[in-house]
Amino acid sequence: MNGQMFQIASIVAASKKAIQLSEGIQYFPAKYENRIEFAFLPPNEILKMEKYTAPNVSAWFEQIRKNQVLDVKLLCPYSVKDRNLLGFSNMTESSILCFHRNGKVTYFVADWQFDSVQKNWNILYSEHEWPDPPSKKPQFENNTDSFREVLLSIRELAIKIECENFAHIFSSAVNLLDGSNEYPDKKHGIELPQIPQQNLQMFEAASIADVFGAMGSWNDSPPYMAHKKGLDKEYETLSADLLKNIRLAILYAINEW
Repeated sequence: MNGQMFQIASIVAASKKAIQLSEGIQYFPAKYENRIEFAFLPPNEILKMEKYTAPNVSAWFEQIRKNQVLDVKLLCPYSVKDRNLLGFSNMTESSILCFHRNGKVTYFVADWQFDSVQKNWNILYSEHEWPDPPSKKPQFENNTDSFREVLLSIRELAIKIECENFAHIFSSAVNLLDGSNEYPDKKHGIELPQIPQQNLQMFEAASIADVFGAMGSWNDSPPYMAHKKGLDKEYETLSADLLKNIRLAILYAINEW
């Protein structure tokens, strides 16, 4: 999975757990994260009060509690104009929604910048107000069945176009959905999101099935391989459907528990 999506999903999951248990947040940065900061909106625009910037995830969580945030959710689009851009930084278009006691809704979006000295990433989340939010919080349905269906279909396409490595990836994702594979991120020493087991199975299936990136990804050779066999339309349809189901699985897994 894209590291930026993994991070924001993990922050939301840890926040939800801390809010539910009335405890401090437990977030464990990945090795590629150098600095994570959160720039809050000024508490009073009229008085031109200075913005507060939290220096880490724990300080951010304490501040949203002071701001009487009652719930948080992950939000991200499930379709994009150009899947080829997903391999670049700042292209996930995801955000952390914060629901305040007074009915106000704000959201944080991240800007990732590579630190060439530290050889890691500096991330700044900035808060924005949602001026006219929906009357109800977004709800997400369990898309396990449709996710499995598209994984099986795109696996068959991968076999047809002689991309056996991708066929293996899609098979592994199906097994993860069914709970019969070890979580791939855990094998790489990454701290998994703090969510129930069934949700984690969906999240990890989405993680391994997220094959959209740059060189060596599903965006690279497979379109040409599909074109050679006259399967351009099938490639495009299934790829769009796969991305949609990956994103829907992430939204359900992180938000609905």
